[in-house]
Amino acid sequence: MNKATQANFVKKRITTYKMGKPMDIPFFFEKKPYQGASGKLYPLQFNDTLTGKREEKEFTVGVLENEYIRIEIMPEIGGKISRGYDKIGEYDFMYHNAVVKPALIGLAGPWISGGIEFNWPQHHRPTTFLPLAASIEKHEDGSATLWTGEIDPLLRMKGMAGITVEPSRSYCKVKVRIFNRTEMRQPFMWWANLAVPGNDDYQIVFPPDVEYMNDHDRRAVISWPIAKGIYNTARPYDFGDGADLSWHSAIKVPSSFMVSEGQSEMDFVCGYDHKAGKGIVAFADHRIAPGKKLFHWGDGDFGNMWCSNLTDENGPYVELMTGVFTDNQPDFSWILPGETKEFEQYWYPIRDIGPVKNATIDAALNIEERDGELSVGVHATGKFPNSTISIQCKGKVIWSGTTDLSCERPWVRKISWQEGWVYQDMSVSVVDCTGRELVSFKVPERGVKKPIEPRKPVPPPSDIETIEELYLHGLHLEQYKHHTYDPKDYYLESLSRDTNDFRCNTAMARLSYRKGLYEDCVSYCDVAIKRLLSRNEHATNVESLYLKALALVHLKRDAEARPLFGKVIWSYEYRSAALYELACMDCRQNSYLDSMRNLEICIEENPKHERARNLKAALLRKQGADQSYEISKNNTQFDTLDLWARFENYFASSTPKLLQEINAIFSSNIQWYFDVICEYFYAGLYEDALSVLHTIDPAYPMVKFYHRYLLHCLALDLDVLPEYPEGGSCFPNRPEDLIVLEHAVQDSYHPKQAAYLAGCLLYDKERYEKAVEYWEQAVALDHSYSYALRNLAIAYFDKYSDKRSARLCIEKAFILSGHPRILYEYQQLLKQSSCSTEQRLALYEQYSTIAKQRDDCYLDWIMLLTSMRRYEEARLMISSRTFHIYEGGEGKLTKHHGWLYVLSGLSRWNEDDYEGALQFFEQALVIPKEYGEAKSWFAQEAHVYYFIGRLFEDMGKDSPTIMNAYETASIPKSAVSEISLFRALALQRLCRYSEARTVLREMLEKGQNLLDNLDRYEYFGVGSPTPAPFDYDIKKINAIEGGILKAYALLGFGRLEEAEAELDRVRFHNQYDFRLYAYGIISKII
Repeated sequence: MNKATQANFVKKRITTYKMGKPMDIPFFFEKKPYQGASGKLYPLQFNDTLTGKREEKEFTVGVLENEYIRIEIMPEIGGKISRGYDKIGEYDFMYHNAVVKPALIGLAGPWISGGIEFNWPQHHRPTTFLPLAASIEKHEDGSATLWTGEIDPLLRMKGMAGITVEPSRSYCKVKVRIFNRTEMRQPFMWWANLAVPGNDDYQIVFPPDVEYMNDHDRRAVISWPIAKGIYNTARPYDFGDGADLSWHSAIKVPSSFMVSEGQSEMDFVCGYDHKAGKGIVAFADHRIAPGKKLFHWGDGDFGNMWCSNLTDENGPYVELMTGVFTDNQPDFSWILPGETKEFEQYWYPIRDIGPVKNATIDAALNIEERDGELSVGVHATGKFPNSTISIQCKGKVIWSGTTDLSCERPWVRKISWQEGWVYQDMSVSVVDCTGRELVSFKVPERGVKKPIEPRKPVPPPSDIETIEELYLHGLHLEQYKHHTYDPKDYYLESLSRDTNDFRCNTAMARLSYRKGLYEDCVSYCDVAIKRLLSRNEHATNVESLYLKALALVHLKRDAEARPLFGKVIWSYEYRSAALYELACMDCRQNSYLDSMRNLEICIEENPKHERARNLKAALLRKQGADQSYEISKNNTQFDTLDLWARFENYFASSTPKLLQEINAIFSSNIQWYFDVICEYFYAGLYEDALSVLHTIDPAYPMVKFYHRYLLHCLALDLDVLPEYPEGGSCFPNRPEDLIVLEHAVQDSYHPKQAAYLAGCLLYDKERYEKAVEYWEQAVALDHSYSYALRNLAIAYFDKYSDKRSARLCIEKAFILSGHPRILYEYQQLLKQSSCSTEQRLALYEQYSTIAKQRDDCYLDWIMLLTSMRRYEEARLMISSRTFHIYEGGEGKLTKHHGWLYVLSGLSRWNEDDYEGALQFFEQALVIPKEYGEAKSWFAQEAHVYYFIGRLFEDMGKDSPTIMNAYETASIPKSAVSEISLFRALALQRLCRYSEARTVLREMLEKGQNLLDNLDRYEYFGVGSPTPAPFDYDIKKINAIEGGILKAYALLGFGRLEEAEAELDRVRFHNQYDFRLYAYGIISKII
């Protein structure tokens, strides 16, 4: 084989489980947690339909291959590496999933396991199941790079991964480039999510200086690798006297373990299969890449079921992640406007050396005491002849020699253990023939590190003493994209104490600008600037000046913005961003020479500022300069996935082949074209924007609105507009989108659709009143506009508490559309409006065909049947469907399974059918595989075992049998809930009255805490529930949950009148809550 890396795209047929169509209605997820941060989705399409149908689908797969490794990349599925194959060892050194079998784990729904997933600007990446642009670049040294990248749909930043294989090297190198092409500083993280096998022979290896791990958002800390005691995560688990977490079988429940920044000075993580004698090393510079994480589904039925939901034959896996500019999830860093961050990560296979103790890009090293011998192994990633390996004990050389290191053959040496040797005194160094160190290791002293302090929830604003702390808490919530706590509350509390605080005024200006409230932004900035410059005209913090200038530009007040940008360029932090804004301002005024001067300075200061480089090429082309073609060509070579640069190259040459190349690489996502259109738009280059617009599919709804607006800007005849169709689905979210849509509404050009789309954009920006105004306008133009009616129902209910109007709108929206998701939303609105069980059940029965298309409707239907004591029908329905569970939604189906069969058993028991009752109770403990989830360690089954014990008493079973049932019911597993009552009742039956009182008091305390803090949301995102539609009233939620807990606890104490009072509290909010029905049944038996 030629030593140069082979690189090409191939067609490959892969067994694929089909997804349904993404939904064409917008999702305005609010207060939804996702991986510890906000789960806001818009403008992405949501897809939660798993069909379960297999097909052989053809994918375009990128392949990079040399004599040692073969790397396969799937640009069509988030640009992930799907396979890393060790050709020498004939081994998949990454977990390879042979099928594409999505499960509902991603932000937008589908997600697949295997290989390496590159997650940014959050985890998991929003586009994990969407196509990315991809291009191959071959280099003079024989290496090859496959670039995948995108402009992320939420923040519009650009991210790229250059996956590289070099000749005669066994590593896969990934060069990452993050470019903040927006005008605002943005929060981001980067996590490379490597999958490795999960089995009893596979060991996870973190650096030997790691002594502690922590959970999501640092809420819990535990020792590593031997975990002792309780890991206080969302679902606390007791590891007892010690469990070695590096081994697969030690972790029984879904768990995340992360290394905090400062807890390791080493640059690697490793996975090693002891049976195969093979594994993988991941390397990254810990100074910028401190993140190291293990995610494990748990070795048990629950975890194995989740893994089987994702693969057919490749078995369990775990995730071994490395994070850059982050060490947790959530943990976001800031990237400034115009800033580019670049870094590298490496992965390579190892063989025969054992679990690694240190690694570099050149070699991995292991040293260990094993079976009376000192075992030392080195695995190189290239050829290093005449390398010297030196082993020392207490600084004294105990062995030294030279060898030819190669990735083809690991070097392993075993030395008989000598008396007086102590492993902690050992060190090893490996140097090449020039004396350059390839890798070294000295056994670190353990027991000296201190665990980090677990993070505590942010207090309510009113409880915070100082203005500075209010600002810092607000900034933390803003930076970490918190799912429930609003940073605005903290900034405004600060301003209520000091109206002129420049920090919080600047922060409020920033939030206002993001929402498009430019007048508000200017007002806050004015106050901030007055305080900021009160003693010094040359401030160190110029963000308020910069924000005001940006807002003035959007208000078409360029003349006022110009001197502010001029002041901002004194500060390095925002200098290139302000220079670019000035260049665009000059360009809009046709002052191309002034614009070029600003661009030259901007590029000199910030050579990787892609927008500035491309605008320079455009202006040179406009002026007829010969070098415009070469500059645009150089820009495409600097970034092969720079679509603007490619269009500039095409415009400068008018070569049709270049346009063909553009469409071959980028046509999978029309939004990239609109990003280029908006670049020209912002710079006032409307003709160029129109030229790009003419290259894309005219059926896309926004094309017609941009077309008309650009003609207006160019003062051209609007009669040249073609007849564009009215329909089509899209979710606009750019400021430019709003400009063209509002212009269309004002000019009555496709006004119904323009108003609807403008409303969607504004609602996502939390500008609810204006959004409602546009949706009402759309409905006024077309009373049958079902999607606008549906959106109005959401706004009326959630923002105006107008339940009557909301119900009328959602009912009409469903009848007009027949949309299954809208049926689910309609049912949830009825539920939150205390509509009777009979009415809701009748609706499902009337539209049964539609209801059966969705798992959530189907389960809700079953719960209603159960509440009506139609147990047989409920059992028939629940046993005749294959369900698809989403991550975070586990337990709803299995919990109701338990209640359904318990209540069925109680019904039989009431008829003195003991055997029939026992059969149902036992069935409550068996989770069918068709549920898509299995029983977890935290399964809430105390009620099942308690009633089995009671039944055994009536059946006259022997005492040990009865007591065994109660003992099982008494085992503490899950968090406090209404099911905890049955644990307490079992403890009473076991005469452990003190323990029973403790359990019931915990229920009372938790319930009272909810009632005392009605307006408080859960702080930590992981483990927090995902709100159902129309279920955002936190006071109502806490009142119901608190009342239920107290009522069940009081029932356990026999304080029935007090319990009834708590039930009345619940009935006030929702008299049809299922737990009220269950209480009515069990209270008669207990």
